[in-house]
Amino acid sequence: MSLYLAYIRGKFLPLGFEELYACLEAENINYEIKKKGTQFIIFEADILPIKAVQRCAFLHSLVDLLAEGEIEEESIKIKKEYIMESVLEKKSFCVRLSKIGEKKVKLATPEIEKQLGSFVYSKFKDLDLPVNLKNPEYRFQVLLQENHFFLGLILWSVDREEYNEREPSKRPSFRPGSMKTDFARALVNLSRVKKGDNFLDPFCGGGGFILEAAFLGAFSIGSDIDHEAVLSAEKNLRKYKQGFYSIVKGDSRSITFRKVQAIATDPPYAIQSSTKGLKVADLIHDFLRNVRQILNPGRYLVFSCPSKQNPEEIVLNTGFTVETVIDARIHKSLTRRILVLK
Repeated sequence: MSLYLAYIRGKFLPLGFEELYACLEAENINYEIKKKGTQFIIFEADILPIKAVQRCAFLHSLVDLLAEGEIEEESIKIKKEYIMESVLEKKSFCVRLSKIGEKKVKLATPEIEKQLGSFVYSKFKDLDLPVNLKNPEYRFQVLLQENHFFLGLILWSVDREEYNEREPSKRPSFRPGSMKTDFARALVNLSRVKKGDNFLDPFCGGGGFILEAAFLGAFSIGSDIDHEAVLSAEKNLRKYKQGFYSIVKGDSRSITFRKVQAIATDPPYAIQSSTKGLKVADLIHDFLRNVRQILNPGRYLVFSCPSKQNPEEIVLNTGFTVETVIDARIHKSLTRRILVLK
């Protein structure tokens, strides 16, 4: 099996790691973690994991590992080399450095890139790869943490513009408190939704979660007790014309749908969105008891709420088990606690 390095974006790291594991599971990719660092994991996979990583919002890049080593004073030492099957044709290449934390080596970045570029050239000397620093066909990444580095070919990297185009402020109908697009995508991914699944968000608001599920190929169902929210979601989904979806007005505590295979949602906190006079804990508890009847056995439900609500206690006696708990500090007065239930 090939050895891959997944480089996680710097913000919300625990969420980024869990999102990657969920996507690998959702795409039925068998993997084994070999090493975990501050912002990366190295893993083996039985098949090329592109379908999984391209779903991820908090992944920076996926690298097919070629070598690792250390930088000592002014010299670079290759400690391990790996079998790489991704470079098979004569194409232009370049080497670029990314660092985790502060750079703690004397060697300048251009010199590191130059020396490791020479190593790449010699490694594939039979192909006589030409260097192209502006528009290369092969992009090699050096991930440097303190004085240790990993070198490999970038197989995929995130397109931030794709997410920026769907930010709440750029949608036709903006609703206060809407979750940022990458965060919404990550929570949808944690639900392990698969292409062709029925996905449900029973507090759909402006439709951010159902939009992300639709982009992943699910049939997206959204409901909200607020009539204006339903109209807002409809307007936003129409703009992007993505996949199949249905949006209805309904109370999350009593909605009845056919079976669904994944649920992800962000219930109201009574901060920027109303709970219609209900206590947040009571609303979430009743909603969980209700949707337990329509979620397929063994499948996942993901929700977030302020950590001060102690959501693990809310889950008790709802028929769900807590699989994962992730805290994400949004700002000084809000830490979202994300629960993955099964």
